[in-house]
Amino acid sequence: MTRIIIAATPIYGHVAPLRSIAADLVARGHHVTFLSGSVFAPFIEGTGARFVPFTGNADFNASDPAAFPGRADLEAGPAQIDFDIRRMFTDPMAVQHRALQALLGEAGTEKPGEPVVVLHDTVFLGMWPVLLGAPGIRPKGVIGIGVTPLPLTSIDTAPFGLGLPPDSSEAGRTRNLALNSMIKNELFASAQSHLAQVLQSTGAMAPPPFVFDGLVTLPDRFLQLTIAALEYERSDAPAGLRYAGALLGAASRFSLPPWWAAVAAASKVVLVTQGTIANRDFDELIKPTLSALADMDGLVVVAVTGRAGADIGPIPANAYVADFIPFDQLLPHVDVLVSNGGYGGIQQALSHGVPLVLAGESEDKIEVTARVAHTGAAINLRTSRPDAAALRDAVHAALDDPAYQRNAQRLQKEYARQDAFALIASNIFELASANAPESAS
Repeated sequence: MTRIIIAATPIYGHVAPLRSIAADLVARGHHVTFLSGSVFAPFIEGTGARFVPFTGNADFNASDPAAFPGRADLEAGPAQIDFDIRRMFTDPMAVQHRALQALLGEAGTEKPGEPVVVLHDTVFLGMWPVLLGAPGIRPKGVIGIGVTPLPLTSIDTAPFGLGLPPDSSEAGRTRNLALNSMIKNELFASAQSHLAQVLQSTGAMAPPPFVFDGLVTLPDRFLQLTIAALEYERSDAPAGLRYAGALLGAASRFSLPPWWAAVAAASKVVLVTQGTIANRDFDELIKPTLSALADMDGLVVVAVTGRAGADIGPIPANAYVADFIPFDQLLPHVDVLVSNGGYGGIQQALSHGVPLVLAGESEDKIEVTARVAHTGAAINLRTSRPDAAALRDAVHAALDDPAYQRNAQRLQKEYARQDAFALIASNIFELASANAPESAS
């Protein structure tokens, strides 16, 4: 069998999908080592994979506001993205590189000749030094797993982080070229320079590609965890890019709340969530949604994931609140999801044919919300702080206009046609069986 090393930036939305992949690969008989932040040790060990924690500045807890002082004060969009490139992704790279090299060396000692494949999330940069010429062991294959919208620049799309729709017309391509040049040579030029300096300190010999492009083009394969219809078409996409679909697995076994019968009996159900990261301030989305739908003839379910006991104020008579509720069991009953655009959550909703009302701008959410609205399956309010009136109008529009449900169900069929776990396993097999180089000089 192939030995597999999975490396995940210690952010829940990046770790969780790779955890599911790890569990599947263990079940297929692979030896799996999972490298991530120490806070995720219990979460990973339940898969049967061996867990190895990061050390130093690579071992952070992204859910802790104190982990990156000053970030919360930055305006959502390019300012936060620039901060994240520097502090969250680039600065830990040297430590990540050393950790990977130690595990690759260990694998070569324990099982000489057994192929090793590395899987990592979108923004993990620990493989970049060896891929760009630093001394060290190069595994038989490197697979990037896309857990955020594709950041790849293209002649057909505006740059990542602006939330603009694609445009492949002559005028659109002129716009795209100008904006792509602006982000490379102005907006993120300093962050790119910082990336090059850190890479040079690891012994990398080749200059790095632009960071948004290298995330997709440097791995041997890049498997985007979505369907093609949820991404913008790019005529210049690299050959190694594949659309894998969503990670739809077996039903969860969590206990259902005592009010579950009300969900099954409701004439309509609206689910609202602020995800797992941007959920510190319920005034952004949860509170105004409760206010907006207090008189709705139906049920509102609020998921305050990871915030047990949090105060969200008065709860209307038609609403229930849960710290955690299994979406795979809830979504078949849901008519509309109100969300700030977490990538995993919106994919779950669409895989069940549920239309959405979206209101999010932080992290990658400006791109998530734009992409889902582009499919016609969602209403994008283009703000992280919508008022109750806007939410009320949007939810009723999503409920009453059958076009949103039709488009969501169209996407649901595409999700159903793909098996992400099987595609990931087949790509691992292909790379492990190929004549890929195993070391870098």
